Amino acid sequence: MKKILIGFTTALFLFGMVGLVNAAMITLDADSAATGSNLQTSPLETALGTISFVGEIRDRDGDEEFLAAGALGDVFDIGGTANGSWAQLSFSFDVSSISFIYGGNYGSINLLARDISGVTVDSFYQSSTYSGQSAGPVTLSGVGIRSLYWEDPGNEFAALDNIVIDDGGSAPVPEPSTILLMGAGLLGLVGYNRKRFSKKS
Repeated sequence: MKKILIGFTTALFLFGMVGLVNAAMITLDADSAATGSNLQTSPLETALGTISFVGEIRDRDGDEEFLAAGALGDVFDIGGTANGSWAQLSFSFDVSSISFIYGGNYGSINLLARDISGVTVDSFYQSSTYSGQSAGPVTLSGVGIRSLYWEDPGNEFAALDNIVIDDGGSAPVPEPSTILLMGAGLLGLVGYNRKRFSKKS
């Protein structure tokens, strides 16, 4: 009986811990295929779902007037005239927060985190990214983010890099009261069975 009690208690503990360990984070760095350097041509398959990108992957390593918060190399940039000087990351899963560093070139930067209906849940705006000044990290957060849209209203460059996407944990976390009730019920059952067996002997 003690083995059953220990086993069930362990199961309850693990069940309660599920919500604490199921949160996942994905880092997008435009420098490698595994972290998104091919997002311009194909969606990125992750453990959480698919990430798609509209915009351009550009090499800023040799651009003296551009830095993305000190991260040299490729960045996720707006697409120029082809798509009206804006870019967007889209997710097939709910996101709770997105952190990033950014840079620009004599322009401004405007970012919107939107839900599945296109409603803005958080935003960030900076009026000047003069001479590629580096900045960040910035974090946008909200419930059920499905896309990150950004643009430079001045039609210059506005790029992001080192983007960290956090799903915040998608599985429901059992409430402590539920776990306690289950545990109390188990203890009552064990006590009842112990009385039955002691009466028989």
